Amino acid sequence: MSKNDSRQAKQLAEQEAARRRRTRNILIGAVVAVVVVAGIIAWASNRTETDATAAVPAGIDSDLGVPVGTASSPVVDIYEDFQCPICKTLEDNIGQTLQQITDNGDAKVVYHIMSFLDNNLRNDSSTRAANAAGCAQDQGVFPAYHAEVFANQPVNEGDGYTDEQLITFGETAGVEDMDQFRACVTDGTFAGWVTRVERRAEDDQISGTPTVLVNGTRVDLGQASSWDDYINQLTIAIQQAG
Repeated sequence: MSKNDSRQAKQLAEQEAARRRRTRNILIGAVVAVVVVAGIIAWASNRTETDATAAVPAGIDSDLGVPVGTASSPVVDIYEDFQCPICKTLEDNIGQTLQQITDNGDAKVVYHIMSFLDNNLRNDSSTRAANAAGCAQDQGVFPAYHAEVFANQPVNEGDGYTDEQLITFGETAGVEDMDQFRACVTDGTFAGWVTRVERRAEDDQISGTPTVLVNGTRVDLGQASSWDDYINQLTIAIQQAG
């Protein structure tokens, strides 16, 4: 065999070995992917079963939202995440208007507290804050607690809330039984409900926060020229829906 033949044979052998390695890696990757997908499916199945029987705060709507006000219609659905800076800006600018709407009986406002930002920010603060809000709802002080959490949102997105902060917010909001509230916060009593709220919002194709709907129709913040303009659009939408 000549040197050229020997070199070609060696190259062919190396190419064949590389091909076999690629094939083996692809097969291994496929097996791993199947195992991971199977694990996710099993996890989702277990979570669905667990969450479906999880404790929910008192007075929760059939769609798992927290209703505020005595009116039955029209319905203003608000989707928020306690770690969402724009949600805080929304509350800072239209929170008083929403309170007037509920106080006057002009509409029923339903809050859906989401927790998807935990994945984005790599913490569990949205879930814990939403659970704490559920604990406050269970004691009849959700509106005050909701306002307190947003009023004290960390300046730096992702810093999150500590359990002690969430408990202190309860004191400020007027929680009557602080021992029960503390246990509810630290034990994550309504964590399953929080997961169900997030899943329900995703099923309803809510893709971001804040999202505001009046009888199912979005009142788009991006279409407003100012906060006064947005409040005007929201007010008109409520009047037309009523």
